[in-house]
Amino acid sequence: MTGLFDRMGVKATANVQSSRREARGRKFEVIKQHLETLLNCREGCSQSSPELGLRDFNGHDLSRGDLLQQVSADIRHTIDRFEPRIAVHALQAVPDAHAPLELHFHLDCQVQVNNHAEQLQIELLVSGHSRYTRVK
Repeated sequence: MTGLFDRMGVKATANVQSSRREARGRKFEVIKQHLETLLNCREGCSQSSPELGLRDFNGHDLSRGDLLQQVSADIRHTIDRFEPRIAVHALQAVPDAHAPLELHFHLDCQVQVNNHAEQLQIELLVSGHSRYTRVK
């Protein structure tokens, strides 16, 4: 038989775990929204921070190598500089033969939530037509 204080302790533990999950989920969503805004800015669009955003894809020097590598480097640089809440551990381009005009990227990140390191995986989809970046 459990006493009143035992039952209260179980409920309090469940509430703490639930609130941690909610805080984690909220923080991840806010970060994803910010990344979508950030990655849809183009370098030079902000007078106060000219480096904000990605370079225009037409500005990449194709003689220096693969476009995906250059865009990946731009994404990593932009996130490192303008989104300090996450640390990108891996960023890889995922070519899609069915959608050659779209660029897919997979990011493995780490985020601090309530003094704990949490893993966050992010999918980026850059449309070849509109150049709009969706963050999932």
